[in-house]
Amino acid sequence: MAELTVEAYRNLVYSKAWQAYRDPEIPEWIDPVWQILERHLGTAVESKPAIIADGERVSYGALARLAQRVHTGLTGIGVEPEHRILMFATDSLDYVAMWFGALRSGAIPAVVSDLYKTSDLLYFITDTACRFLYIDAEQVPKLAELGGQLPASLRTIIVRGPTDLGALAERTHRNVVPFTGISGSTAPDLPPHLRHSNDITYMFYSGGTTGTAKGITHLAYDFVVVPARHGKLWQYTADDVVYATSKKYFTHGVWPGLFIPLAHGATAVITRDPPRPDVVLEQLARHKVTKWVTVPTVVKNVLETLRGMKDPPRFPALSFAVSASEKIPPQVFAEFHERFGIEMHDSIGSSEIAYEWIANGPADFRRGSLGRPVFGCEVKLIDDEGREIRTPNVAGECCIKSRTSCFFYWRKYDKSRETFVGDWARTGDSLTFDEDGYFWFSSRNNDVFKVSGLWVSPTDIESALNDHAAVLESAVVGITDKEGLTKPKAFVVLRQGNAGTPALIDALKAQVRPLGGYKVPAEIEFLAELPRTTLMKIDRKALRG
Repeated sequence: MAELTVEAYRNLVYSKAWQAYRDPEIPEWIDPVWQILERHLGTAVESKPAIIADGERVSYGALARLAQRVHTGLTGIGVEPEHRILMFATDSLDYVAMWFGALRSGAIPAVVSDLYKTSDLLYFITDTACRFLYIDAEQVPKLAELGGQLPASLRTIIVRGPTDLGALAERTHRNVVPFTGISGSTAPDLPPHLRHSNDITYMFYSGGTTGTAKGITHLAYDFVVVPARHGKLWQYTADDVVYATSKKYFTHGVWPGLFIPLAHGATAVITRDPPRPDVVLEQLARHKVTKWVTVPTVVKNVLETLRGMKDPPRFPALSFAVSASEKIPPQVFAEFHERFGIEMHDSIGSSEIAYEWIANGPADFRRGSLGRPVFGCEVKLIDDEGREIRTPNVAGECCIKSRTSCFFYWRKYDKSRETFVGDWARTGDSLTFDEDGYFWFSSRNNDVFKVSGLWVSPTDIESALNDHAAVLESAVVGITDKEGLTKPKAFVVLRQGNAGTPALIDALKAQVRPLGGYKVPAEIEFLAELPRTTLMKIDRKALRG
């Protein structure tokens, strides 16, 4: 198919519903917590469960009152508008209340994974120049280990859970307060601090797989625009029970699994437990989840567990499932449909552009594809010279134009200029679109490597390996051999009951050979599991050593 005109490209990749969609009007001044939570007060929704946190049902009214107490409690210890609060913790009712209380006070929550190491915690404290740190008691040893290395900008440490506050204060020379003192505030309620629509209102951090983690700044109008776009796309209703396996320090957890469902009067399910298959299956069944938001590694592990059950459970309430962050093998889509009776909707997004920018939805779906542009997001592919690609099935780097794009990387001027070019954000993902306008994942630009002068995409090799019945999942990286040449190396996780024999290695290489001899892995190493980043993506940097 020849190159399309601008108009033909637009009519191909943008659905009629996309072209008819308009973002809601954005007011100059915004109360983020009202947009998500407090708008339901005084309605029939107020008394229904807003969240189910480790089995505890909390109504919209109760959650709003808790957020108000956290707001007054934070104000009582000196939190002021524009202060940054680093949140180094995991999902809990307290964590959700801290999110809302910080937003309500006008402070800027900067959220990071609690799985980061001690040195990373010091980096985040220093980079954000946060005056306040919210931390789970389980992570206090990392903080105590830093001792005198803490920067002077950090004034107060808020600890969730039991710990020796006095010992921590002595070790860190900081004011240390329990979260119970914040959430139990008896001070009079304070009015919410309104944010200008263009104020920095919250921050994520990138996974840091290709360098230093970058602070991702987002503005107040996200709380108006994102729930409207994704609520329409994925058809959120007040009857939904939504469970996102990703934690709420990750855009793929907090937006589809907390903020968007609450904005639409639905119920969000959260748990402190990691998303092990037993935990996920229990949450789906126990709470009659209707929408499940997850990632491929969780789906693969759940399917593997169900495969080993004599009488696997059924989930009749589940009507929609969506995944993101890694390419899903075709056989996983098929098995998921067979097990659950519904399709797994793939999508792609990033913390830089809240939230997804290409996705499948109930009204517009193609199995295996990433889908089509999310309402309000414009998409273009560019080649190595920066020229736009409007020819189907030709790969190019995906660029996104969206009102919800990151304002800039915190304290990273050069990286900001490299990623955010005019109205467009470069994603680093190479995609194609087909003759029907659906987008397909090709590769991550920083994962490709050259073998014998030819570019190799790990995903092509991984797809071939994953087609073998013995393989659960795989990852491929480029390594340098003794002669200084780059060769593919595969890391393979086998399904239960299979062994990594020389015969299997030969069979796996034979799986790849039709792609071209230069793509056949020079080495195949069997692992019990693949290393993952804090955002549950394959950690290729760790595999490269």
